[in-house]
Amino acid sequence: MTTLDIILLIVALFLLALYVTSKIGKDQSINDVIKEVKEDLKNTAENVSELVSKAKEVVFDESVQKTIKEFILIVEEKNRIAKDKGEAFLAGDDKKLAVVQRLSEWVSNITGSTEKAVEFVESNQSKIESIIDDYISFSNKMQGD
Repeated sequence: MTTLDIILLIVALFLLALYVTSKIGKDQSINDVIKEVKEDLKNTAENVSELVSKAKEVVFDESVQKTIKEFILIVEEKNRIAKDKGEAFLAGDDKKLAVVQRLSEWVSNITGSTEKAVEFVESNQSKIESIIDDYISFSNKMQGD
């Protein structure tokens, strides 16, 4: 064990002792204290579980829109490199599909579920396509395509 591990262990034990002593009241048996501690642990576990499940939900907000734009830029850059090398590159719906696939993978990684990723993309398909169309159209106008 490192010094830091020992210090953290001592602090954790001290906090545990403070917690248990705060639960001990006048004329309260040790069984009542144990029941209270068990109930506190159960409530804490439920709260943490709820927070984790909410943290895994992806909401279509500015961060998702920004992520879609970043994926568009990645696809555009890959296309530019492929064009420069004389290789095959994506156009039109293939570009959209590449961006949507990247977005699906990203959502899947966040939620830990491919099904949730598919559901997210399907339920927000029109918004996603609109962002892609607008951004690619703007990009094309800026490049003079």
